[in-house]
Amino acid sequence: MNKSSSGNKASALAAQWHSQAVARHKAGQLDAAEPLYRQALKQAPDFADSLHMLGVLHAQRGQHAEAAELIGRALLQQPNDPMVLNNLGGALNQLRRNEEALTCFNRSITLQGGNPDTHTSRADALRGLGRFEESLAACDKALSLKPDLLRARIARGNALRRLNRFDAALSTFDEILAQRPDSPEALNDRGNVLFDLRRFDDAIASFDQALSTRPKYPDALFNRANTLRALHRFDAAIEAYDVLLESSPGHAEAWNNRGAALEMCGKFSEALESYAAARSANPAHVMAHLNAALCHLLLGDFSQGWPLYRWREQAEEARLNDRALPAPRWDGETPLAGKRILLLSEQGLGDALQFCRYARLLAAQDAEIVLETWPALHSLMSRVTGIRQIVLRGDSAPAVDFCVPLLDLPGLLGTRLDSIPAHTPYLSAEPARMAHWQTRLATACIPGKRRIGLVWSGNPQHSNDHKRSIALERLRPLLNCNAQFISLQPEVRETDLATFTTSLLLDLRNEIKDFEDTAALIEQLDLVISVDTSVAHLAGALGKPTWLLLPHKPDWRWLLGRTDSPWYPGMRLFRQNAHDDWDGVVTELVQALA
Repeated sequence: MNKSSSGNKASALAAQWHSQAVARHKAGQLDAAEPLYRQALKQAPDFADSLHMLGVLHAQRGQHAEAAELIGRALLQQPNDPMVLNNLGGALNQLRRNEEALTCFNRSITLQGGNPDTHTSRADALRGLGRFEESLAACDKALSLKPDLLRARIARGNALRRLNRFDAALSTFDEILAQRPDSPEALNDRGNVLFDLRRFDDAIASFDQALSTRPKYPDALFNRANTLRALHRFDAAIEAYDVLLESSPGHAEAWNNRGAALEMCGKFSEALESYAAARSANPAHVMAHLNAALCHLLLGDFSQGWPLYRWREQAEEARLNDRALPAPRWDGETPLAGKRILLLSEQGLGDALQFCRYARLLAAQDAEIVLETWPALHSLMSRVTGIRQIVLRGDSAPAVDFCVPLLDLPGLLGTRLDSIPAHTPYLSAEPARMAHWQTRLATACIPGKRRIGLVWSGNPQHSNDHKRSIALERLRPLLNCNAQFISLQPEVRETDLATFTTSLLLDLRNEIKDFEDTAALIEQLDLVISVDTSVAHLAGALGKPTWLLLPHKPDWRWLLGRTDSPWYPGMRLFRQNAHDDWDGVVTELVQALA
């Protein structure tokens, strides 16, 4: 028998097995269909129809990586089949490989432009890429072809949500549910909009409705657990994540968020186990690695924390991955004697203020230190010991031998709890500014009273601001103490204005022009009381006595259970005893001042 005849016979046998598999598949008997597809592929390994449909079967089970691999092999045999392109794109969307998915849908539309499902799937890919206006346009195209297509209407609501058009999104889902009250997808996505509107109880009700229709719906289970966590019902959230993980043990995001809930309950070893499960389920899961790093650091386990902390650079909010590094990255081992090294600022102003201290250690290795920093810190940083030159972030980098992100230095230099370079002050105020503020406060303050600088809120755009900032009214008992309180904030939120106006806080908003002013003003004070903001780091670095007010679960650098900070010897920590219990912190402050 010649080769062609043998191939034809194998294909014919494969087609017979395939026909039986499809019959079982259409009847919903996935477990019975799978071995029949595999028998077809045993006869003809490149039998495109079986590769394709076995991939679809895996997608139906939620096994999207296997689906993408199989359907991709089918596409090699049938490169111009719109259905194969669409199903491959769908699997890639589920894997968040949205750019590859978009390529599939664009090719499919070129071949068959009138398929509304393809335009809807293309909208999903565009939404995954953050191209929300284009996603909305793709939904509109799908609906122009089929106005009642439920998937497209739901995708349109999701595009509106991602455009922060929450009212329009909510109306869209309400209109869908008026006609299809049993749609679990619409109920789930409506819950997401309510979550964004911070209507958490309403969101829970919407997720519960979705689950009454589809009890094991993974998205609704996941979103419900997240909402319970947002409501600070952490034990209930952990139970909800566990329900999801029983049926979806490979759900990396659920393992990760479960870990975050466990941390809020103070169960840190269990949280680390949960992050480990997330990393096992998805080794590329950025936040699972980063959260594990932050948990280790919070526990003071720097040896495990610093290496994992490098994952911060892949987080969405990272400020290093928006550019190429301007020089080879220092590895912590290459000798620096006679070399020029650029320290790269990242994240916020507080981080720069805290970690610029490491310049002195590198200078001790006979390196020439160039610090890249933010404009607001330029002149202040120019007086840090060891720094030879300052450049502003965004400007062209000077010629250097190496560069290193500032927050890599603790790990590269082997910092442990007992070896933190805690010598303060390492920042200093400008003498002329200090003279100005000495004169200004002599006329503005009541003689003989302690001068206390106060910071009660930070940048409202900060991801953790709702936990760290305090409504000024809650500090009223503190403001009634026998002291001269001076606002160190350049801005006061509208919600605090009424209290601010009626308090005896010295208002210097129009006079504090920059961090040089703030530093010089702090030097004239007896004490700074602050929430976790850059001003707290500034005061600590100046060596000024500082009282720091912390939420129940603080940022990693403040560790756990301590009233002092190994980073700033002159700092005293006041911690919430329970979530959102600022009243207890204020009571402790008043007692301490007395």
